[in-house]
Amino acid sequence: MHLKEFKLEAEALFSETVYGHGFLHYGYFPDGQPEEPSLIALGEAQQVYFDHMVSHIPEDVTRILDVGSGTGANAKALMARGYQLECLCPSEQLNRMARRKLPDVNVHTLSFEDFSSDARFDMCLFAESFHYIELRSALEQAARYADKYVLIFDYFRRRHREDRGDDTRGTHAAFLETVKEMGDFEVVSDVDETGLILPTFWILDHVKNARVRPFVERLRGDLKASSGIRPFVFEKVLSRVAKRAAKPSNRHETFPQRHEYRLILLKKT
Repeated sequence: MHLKEFKLEAEALFSETVYGHGFLHYGYFPDGQPEEPSLIALGEAQQVYFDHMVSHIPEDVTRILDVGSGTGANAKALMARGYQLECLCPSEQLNRMARRKLPDVNVHTLSFEDFSSDARFDMCLFAESFHYIELRSALEQAARYADKYVLIFDYFRRRHREDRGDDTRGTHAAFLETVKEMGDFEVVSDVDETGLILPTFWILDHVKNARVRPFVERLRGDLKASSGIRPFVFEKVLSRVAKRAAKPSNRHETFPQRHEYRLILLKKT
C-alpha cells in the first residue's frame, strides 16, 4: 500500500470513529479561527463545509455523480436531502465503508478517468477530489456525464510545478484556460475560500506538534533503548510514517503560500 493510500484510509477510520460522520474533507470556518484548536471543532467545521457546499447546488439538480466519494459520508448526507447518488472512488477499502452506509447505491471502484457508463447525471460533484485527476481528463469526463452542472470544492496550486510530469494539482489559471478552450461549460461562480479553510491546518498543526510529535519521539526513544525485534520492526517497517510524524508541521503557513482553495460552479453550455 502506498503511503498516500494508507494516510487516506487512516484519516477515514479516524473520522468514522472520532467524528462519527466519515467526512474526509477539510473544515470550513465562517466565524474564523476557533478559540481552542480541538478536533471537536474540526469535526463540526467539516459539517459546516458540507452544508456550505450543498447550499451551492442548483435547484434543478436531482441526480449526482459523487467523484471521489471516499467513505460515502457526503453521499449519505446528500441522499438524506433527497438527492439520488452514484459514487466512484479508486480505493476498495474506502468503498467498503461507503457500501455499508449506502447499500442501495452503485459504488464503483475505479478512477474517474476509467469510468464508463450509460448513466447521465444532473451534476458531477468534486469535494476535494478534483486535484487528484489530470485536468483535461477530468473536464472531458465531466462534460460526458454531467448534463447540467459541475460543482468543485477543492484546492489549486498557485504556481505550476514542472517537476510533477502531469497536470494533477494544477493551477486555477490553467483550469480557467482549459474550461474556456474546451467550451463545454461556463463559469457560474468562482469564489476563493482559502481563508475560511485555513483554520483546519492550524488545528492539525497544533495536534501534531503538541501531541503526536512528542509521543512519537518518546516511543522511538524507548524502542531504540530496548532490544530484540520491536525496534527493528518499528524502524524498518514503520520508519517512513514515524519520521513523518516526528517532523514539526506548519501547514497553516505553507498552505496559503502554495495553494488556493476555491468553490466553483460550472454550467453546461
